[in-house]
Amino acid sequence: MRVFRNAIGDKRKRTVFTVILASLLLVWNGGLTAHAEAGVPYVTNVAALKADLPGQKLVVKVKDHTFERTMADFGSMEVVVQDNADGTRLCHIPDTAALDAFVEEINNVLASEPEGDAFYYYDVETDTFLTWPGVSFAQISDAGKEQICYKLLEMLAFPGAEDAIIEIGESFLQVENAEVPEEVVINKYSLEGSCTTSFRGSSSNRIKNIQVAASNINQMVLYPGQEASMNTAFRPRTSANGYRQAGTYVGGKVVPGMGGGICQVSSTVYNAVMNSGLTVLERHPHSMPVHYLPLGMDAAISGGSKDLRFRNDYPFPVLIEAYTEGKNLTVNIYTNELLTAGTSYRLHAVRKGSLAANAYLEISSDGAVVEDRFLGTSRYSPMLPDNEEEED
Repeated sequence: MRVFRNAIGDKRKRTVFTVILASLLLVWNGGLTAHAEAGVPYVTNVAALKADLPGQKLVVKVKDHTFERTMADFGSMEVVVQDNADGTRLCHIPDTAALDAFVEEINNVLASEPEGDAFYYYDVETDTFLTWPGVSFAQISDAGKEQICYKLLEMLAFPGAEDAIIEIGESFLQVENAEVPEEVVINKYSLEGSCTTSFRGSSSNRIKNIQVAASNINQMVLYPGQEASMNTAFRPRTSANGYRQAGTYVGGKVVPGMGGGICQVSSTVYNAVMNSGLTVLERHPHSMPVHYLPLGMDAAISGGSKDLRFRNDYPFPVLIEAYTEGKNLTVNIYTNELLTAGTSYRLHAVRKGSLAANAYLEISSDGAVVEDRFLGTSRYSPMLPDNEEEED
C-alpha cells in the first residue's frame, strides 16, 4: 500500500512541562551582576539578563522543521538568579508558560503530519473513497522539553552572544494516537487482495501499454452486485487511447500487436481479485506460458474472444488500486475491514507436467484453512525458440 498524506483534524494537545529544571549550575568567567549580593537569589527577567542581546535566538530543530524564539520573545519571563562569589551562576524559571507555548507550537506542527498507518475509508455522505492520513504522530516528550528548558537556562547563565541550537532526535519524541471519528472507523478499508508482477526486460512500448492499462483501472470502485470487464475497463487498444505496438500471442507465435503487454495487467488483476474473495465470472489461460506468473495463475484477454470478468458479491463497495513502481506492476483490492475480518483467500497452483497446472483457492478463517477449492486445469502449448521474447 502506498502512503497517503493529508492534513489531519484540528485537535491539538496542549503541552505542559511535567518536569521543570529546578536550577542550573554553570561556570563562566564574568563578574557578579553589579546590584546582586554574592550568593543571594534575586528575581529578574530575560529582558534584563539579555538587555544587550535581545535578538539572540533559541533554535529548536525537530524532524524537517526549525523553530526559533529570540530573547526578546522571552523578555517578560521571570528568572530567579543566584550569582555566587566563585563565579558560578544558578538560574531557575518558576513559571514556564512561555516555554510551554513554544513547545505547544512545535507539537501543533508535528501533530499535523501524521506518520504511517494511512488507510482508505468509504465516506457514505459523498459516496467516495477518501484517505485517512494516519493514526499516530510525534510529540516532544517530557525529556525533550527538559532539554529545551536546559538550553534556555544555559543561555541565561552564560554571557555568549551565539544562538543556541538544540536538535530534538527520536529519543526525545513520543508517539501519540490521533482520534479517529467513529464514522471513519466503521468504514475503514484494509488491503484484502494483492499481486505484484515484474516487467523487467520489457520494451518501452510494452511498459507503456502496462502503464496505460493500469491507470485505466486505478481507483476503480466496484459496488455490490456490480460486474467488471477488463476488456471494457482497459478501453480499446488504439494509439488514441495511448497504446503502442508490442509483442502479443497469436496462433502460437509472438507477433507485434497494438496493446501488447496488457495481459500482464489482467493477470495481475486476476490474482488480486482471487486473493480478495471477489467472484470471477470469466478467465482464460494464455496459449503459451508467460514469464511473470506461474502456470495456472495467468489471465489472457483479447477483444471479442477472451475477457477477465468478475463481480463484487460483498454487501459493500470495493476499491481497486493499480500502479507501476520501478519495474513492477501492483494491483491491490481493498475491502471493508470490519466485515471481512478473519477471512482470507490465496490463489495458488500446482504444476501437472511441464505445460499444465491445477489452480486452487485456499480459504482461511481466523488463520485456519477451511477449504482448498479446485478451480480447474490450465493447459499450454510450448513456446517456439524463436518466439522467446516479450509476450502479451
